[in-house]
Amino acid sequence: MINLIPPTARRGVLVEYWIRVVSVWLILWSVALFAATSLLLPAYVFVNSQVRVYQESAELASQKVADYEAVSTALVRASQQAKTVMDEANRFQISDYVELLEQLQGDEIQINRIELGRAEQGVLPAVVGGMADNRQALASFRDRLLTDKRISAVDLPISNLAQDKNIPFTITITLANQQDTV
Repeated sequence: MINLIPPTARRGVLVEYWIRVVSVWLILWSVALFAATSLLLPAYVFVNSQVRVYQESAELASQKVADYEAVSTALVRASQQAKTVMDEANRFQISDYVELLEQLQGDEIQINRIELGRAEQGVLPAVVGGMADNRQALASFRDRLLTDKRISAVDLPISNLAQDKNIPFTITITLANQQDTV
C-alpha cells in the first residue's frame, strides 16, 4: 500500500510516523521517570531528615564533650586547690610548738628566746634560750620535754649546768619530723 502513495506524500507519512514513534517513546520515558521519582522521593526525604537529625545529635555530643572537658579541667583545678587547703589545715603550726614549750616550761623556767624553722619534710631543730632558777628545774624541764611525743631529742650542753642558781641556758630540741602533722 505504501507503493500507491505518491513520493512526496510518502515522505510526509514517514516523517509523521517517526514523530509519533519518538513522541510515544518520550512519553513512556517521562512516565517511567515520574514513577521512579515518586517512588524514590519519600526515601530521599526520609534519609535527608535522618542525616539532619544525626548531624544535630553529633553537634550536641561534641558540645557536651567540650563542656565535659571544661568541667573536668575546672574540677581538677578545684581538687588541687582543695588538697592544698586540706594540707595547710593539717599542717602543725609553729605557734603550736611555741605553745608546747611554754606549757612545759613550768614556774622555775623563763624562756626568753625560741628559734624555730620549717623544712620540707617537717620542722627544723628548735633552739630555746632562757633562765632557770636552779639545776634541778633545768633538768626537770629537759625531762618534761623528752616525755612529749612531738620531741625526739633534747640537747642540753653540760656548760649550762656550771652554775647553781639563775642559770642561763640554751637547749637544742629536735622535734619529731611528722610531715608537719599533729
